[in-house]
Order: sequence, then structure tokens, then C-alpha cells
Amino acid sequence: MTGQDCRAQSWGKASPDGVYAVGARVGWVSVGVDHDTAELAVQALRRWWRQMGQATYPLARRLLVTAHGGGSSSRRSRLWQLELQGLADELQLVISGCHLPLGTSQWSQSSASLQDPVRAATGTKPA
Repeated sequence: MTGQDCRAQSWGKASPDGVYAVGARVGWVSVGVDHDTAELAVQALRRWWRQMGQATYPLARRLLVTAHGGGSSSRRSRLWQLELQGLADELQLVISGCHLPLGTSQWSQSSASLQDPVRAATGTKPA
């Protein structure tokens, strides 16, 4: 669901990024008020890990990140790769990534599961 920009009346443009833990069936949404960037996407992962993921998966040594195929977390984005590697080094985890084909993320379980929290957090619906 990363990078679906929303318009909120008081903030201007909101850029939600989400993490959906398939095994635990819980989601996490971070909302930035700037632009959809690799830094924002990785910061969402960092916050999720520190506030939810680490407690949910205390024995984890690896993370698999599934991202949509375009935008700031695209497989071609060098900044996404650098930021993700920096997070892996910081958390001392092996982080692997894979990407959904372009245009298919709208049908993923994680995207559907995070739509309601995004609407609640931003007071709007995704554009």
C-alpha cells in the first residue's frame, strides 16, 4: 500500500506507508506529510519493528519485505535499496525484498487490510 497519497484538509498531502504482518494478521500504518520517499517507507518499517514487530516476532533474524513494483520502493530505486540495507545493519537482521508486479498491489491482502486504518488516520480516502 506504500505511497498511495491522500489529501487531508489540514495537512495538505499525506503519504501513508504500511506494514502488514501476514503471520500475525495485524497492520501498521505510518503517515508522512511530505512526499512518498524511500526514507518514509523504510522509516515505517523501522517504527513497526521497534513498536510492534520485535515483540511479535522476538526470535526473528530475517524479514521478508514485499513491496509494490513502482514508486519509492521500486526494485530499481537505489535509495530504497540503500535505506533498506541501512535498516538491516541497524537492526542486525537479514532483510530480503520482493516486489509485486505493477498494477497488482491493489489486490494484495495487505493493501486491502490497511485501507481502513489509512482512512481513519488521514480522515480521507486514498486518491
